[in-house]
Amino acid sequence: MEKISNIISKKVISLETANQVGYVVNVIFDERVKFFTGLIIIDDESENSFVLKREDIHSMGDDTIMIKSADCLEYNISSNSNNPVGKTVYDSNGNCLGRVCDVELSGKVVKKIITSFCEFPQRFVRKSGDNFIIYGIYKKEKEKTFKEKVDTFQASNLPKVTIASTINNESIKPESPTRIFVNSNLLIGKIVINEILGFNNELIAKKNDVINQKIINKAKSHNKLNLLSYYSK
Repeated sequence: MEKISNIISKKVISLETANQVGYVVNVIFDERVKFFTGLIIIDDESENSFVLKREDIHSMGDDTIMIKSADCLEYNISSNSNNPVGKTVYDSNGNCLGRVCDVELSGKVVKKIITSFCEFPQRFVRKSGDNFIIYGIYKKEKEKTFKEKVDTFQASNLPKVTIASTINNESIKPESPTRIFVNSNLLIGKIVINEILGFNNELIAKKNDVINQKIINKAKSHNKLNLLSYYSK
């Protein structure tokens, strides 16, 4: 099992040249968040954005992702990755189930969605939109027969009965989506609003530090670039 929080900021290395071709800034999913389909890569030197398809990944280690060559990278022309991290989950009754903070993968398959309130299997993703996910059993709608259309029309003319909800969720408010910076240069000059620690509690940045290239490079080496971008203003 692999969490996408562990994939973000990993180095991407070419087996052909033994050089780093970039690092991961985002993970791409299909429309229903059922499969992991690829990665969005940023080249440090040019700051160009590329798509790395899942089938072109040679291997994924603890620190790096290996590919055969940079030729398999494609220019990223779409900003839509359908990454669920940061989206707020609601059930069909309007109850908030928290904000997605991570996703658990097994190979290309999405196994689990992890929110700030709970965890649930992928099969309960009914629909994934730009900012929200609807929780529930996914059922493919079939074309209604003529009789079903007549029954639906007759039922729509019956008096409506309103059932009051027995669940009080007034204290639960959806959180704002997580900020994701694609270009690390946008962080330079911003202020760190919270202390950030790396592996073995090594200090990456103190509160009120002004972000420079040295801090960015250190955050990348500790796989904390996403956290740095979140705690900056």
